[in-house]
Order: sequence, then C-alpha cells, then structure tokens
Amino acid sequence: MKRAILASAAFLAVLMLSACTPPIPEVKAAPSPSEAAAVVESQANRILPETFTELAAADAAKDASLLTNRVGGDAKAVRAAEYKQQHADKTLVPDVIPAETQAVYVSAANEWPRVLVAVTKQPADEVTPVVMLWVQDTVHDDYQLRAWAHMIPGATLPAMAGPATGAAQLALDDPTMSPTAGAVLDDYLKLLQEGATSTHNDEFAPDTYREQLFTARTVLTKAAKKAKGTYKDVITHNADGTYVLQTADGGALVFSPLGVKSTFTVKNAKVSIPAADKALLTGGKLTNKVVHTYNDFIVLYIPGPALGSKPGVVAADHNLVNVSPK
Repeated sequence: MKRAILASAAFLAVLMLSACTPPIPEVKAAPSPSEAAAVVESQANRILPETFTELAAADAAKDASLLTNRVGGDAKAVRAAEYKQQHADKTLVPDVIPAETQAVYVSAANEWPRVLVAVTKQPADEVTPVVMLWVQDTVHDDYQLRAWAHMIPGATLPAMAGPATGAAQLALDDPTMSPTAGAVLDDYLKLLQEGATSTHNDEFAPDTYREQLFTARTVLTKAAKKAKGTYKDVITHNADGTYVLQTADGGALVFSPLGVKSTFTVKNAKVSIPAADKALLTGGKLTNKVVHTYNDFIVLYIPGPALGSKPGVVAADHNLVNVSPK
C-alpha cells in the first residue's frame, strides 16, 4: 500500500514571516524634490479610503469578485486564495490590512504607469506594519492596489519625498544608479535561488524572508529524500510589474512581485495536503507529486552610495495562490 506523505502543513509553516513582538519599523520623513508629484495629496486622501472600503466589503462577504476598481492584480489573486482557504478551514482569516497609515509616498513621474505607496500603522503588537503598492496603468485608469507586504522585523524605511512633490520614478536600468536597481534585484534573485552558500549572500543585509525560504527548502528536500523523491523550487520575477522610487539619499526602493513554484515529488507513495491547500487545488487529483505556486512581493532598499550600506529586503510576504498535481 502506498504511504501518504504530508507535503504542506508542517513544512510550509516555516514560511510564516511574522515574529513575536517585533520592534516597530521606523518610517522617516524626507526633504522634497523639485519635481511635481503625479498624485496630489487630496487624490491620495481619496484613493486610500476607497481602497480600504472596497477591501472591507470583499472581506466581509469573502468574495473576491467585489474587488474591482481599487484592488487588482496579485493583490486580488492573493485575497481570492485566502477566501478559498478560509472557506475550507474556518480557523484561518485573511491577512489584516489596517486602514490607518503613517506614511504615503507618491511618484513624480509624468508618464505611465505611475505608483503610489503607503505604509500602514502597526496592526498589532505581534505584527509589523504593511507596505502597500498602488499602480495607475494609464491616465484613464484608477490607481489600483496591486500588492502588499509586511515589513521585516527590525527593518526601517529610508527618507522619502512626501506627497506634495513626489519621488522620482526610475527604470530598472536607469544609468544614474550604479549598479542599477535591476542589477541589484537580479543578484538578490540569484541569492534566493542559490541559497545561503551563494556568493551573493554577503552582498545583502540579513532578512527573514530569505532565511525562511532557505529553511523551508532544507526541510522539504530532506522530507522528499526520505520518501525517495525530490524537492525543487524555482523563483522568478515580473520585470513589467516591478517599480523603483528614488530615496532622499540617492538610493532606491524596489517594489517587485516574485513567483515561487515549489515541486515536491515522492516515489512509491502518495502526497497529502491539508484542507486549506485542497481548496486551491486545480488540474486533477494528487498522486506522487504536488506543486505549490506563490505570488510573493518584496520591497528591496538600495542605500545611496554615500551611505556605504548593503542593500536589503525591508518588506516581504509569501502568498500561496495555487496547488496542482503537475
């Protein structure tokens, strides 16, 4: 008789990014640049409440179809997955996004797409503030919440321009930064894929996001090996959905969605997953293989050259959105 191998519950729990009573990350004010902001403060004061109202209505009904004008993209996909999991396991609740903010950053771009960023107040003693990203694709579109991530315990955000004037929005390959934001992000992605022994490990400040990804990889690899199977994860990023805002110190904040696909395979056995994961199962029944797909989101801070500091992830979330047999 084939053995049942639990492929998710115990192992994926190590990817929880919250910590017990983390210090409140510091959010600093910043001097204003000379460019005019793409979003005036009065617009931001309208966009945020409308977003939280739409999100609250969907949360109350546990219905992602209610996320329309103000919430979309990965944010909507993540919320839809959370609702499905909650229906299957009543002990689960969607991620709490507090409506109160402590800082708002806007783009000074005069072209599209444009971004708006907000940092929430700390929702609870044991949970860090949330960094939220809105995107306006064209002049005819609403600003839409596309992603959010909790701050890394102990992390701080750099000084940024306020909503009156806005921060310069840079391309990933903008030559005014050396190395470019794209090059730094690529090196961080290589580090994630290669693990703690990567030559890039010492180039970045420590962060719990990669530490817990590495821990999960080790645990799952050992579990698969015991069942004469294999484990592999592949990490990618969406360059078109990645945005860069210049910081007051001449550095940058990089807002990047990541895709993580984890494949767990066993031999002469059958994989088993908890009810919450089954709610996300597509593509048929599970046998000896299960693939978990995550829509992650990171905020990477690249300090200005004068600071002499290492770049590092200041916010990150790991979000399961799909489970499949292949």
